[in-house]
Amino acid sequence: MIPGTFSIRERYSPPNSIASMVKLTFYYKEGCALCDTAEEMLNGLSEKCGLEIAKVDITSTDDLYELYRFDIPVFEFGDGSALHGRIRKKDLLEKIEQNRE
Repeated sequence: MIPGTFSIRERYSPPNSIASMVKLTFYYKEGCALCDTAEEMLNGLSEKCGLEIAKVDITSTDDLYELYRFDIPVFEFGDGSALHGRIRKKDLLEKIEQNRE
């Protein structure tokens, strides 16, 4: 490996305790292809990265629908930051680490 670099496995190792769980809210809508792709990515990282995911269908209330209808999927983190739209795995992993600290 090149000095100063790291592998995904080294950088994003599984959490050692429940205290290091990262909470995120996943806003989605049924029938949204980007949401399906985002959910597959989350499912693949959930256990590995210690994620506690709350799924919220934006069609459950008019307010949520108005707020997120053009941005879904949306991953909202405990620090108030969010990722939305076409979410890259690299960006998600970075946000997870930022919210673990």
